[in-house]
Amino acid sequence: MRNNFFLVTVLYPALLLWYIHIHTLVFGKPIGIQNVPGTYLFMLWVIFGLFFPFVYYHTKHITEVRSDGIYIRLVPLNLSFKKIPFYILEECKIKACDTLTGKESDASKSSKKVSPVVILKLISGERMIINSSKPEELCSAIKQAAAQY
Repeated sequence: MRNNFFLVTVLYPALLLWYIHIHTLVFGKPIGIQNVPGTYLFMLWVIFGLFFPFVYYHTKHITEVRSDGIYIRLVPLNLSFKKIPFYILEECKIKACDTLTGKESDASKSSKKVSPVVILKLISGERMIINSSKPEELCSAIKQAAAQY
């Protein structure tokens, strides 16, 4: 499993709908939901029991550092890469950031629950948070490519 977010948003509803659907097929009557037609339950089961877990499991976050900028894509949801050119990049640093609360702390002093992320500060004052399994390598690649740009 990836994390608790996966459990709460995808796996629990999927398991609940799998249980309801199997119970309905085996015993021939809905479990606790007498007013919902079988067609609606089947559609809910296909969407939340099959489609969402399948899409969530196959979703990948791809970050590429090229000579002209940083390219980000969420496969299969985005068909093309989003480009962040180096000329709008002001600063690149590694911090520990809790994505739910937005609180930042130093990466060396962070707790185990908060993972380090790469924070890009743009010249407009906005900041962009990029999560990576190897944030140190990503940050050094961005700094190296931006220096050559």
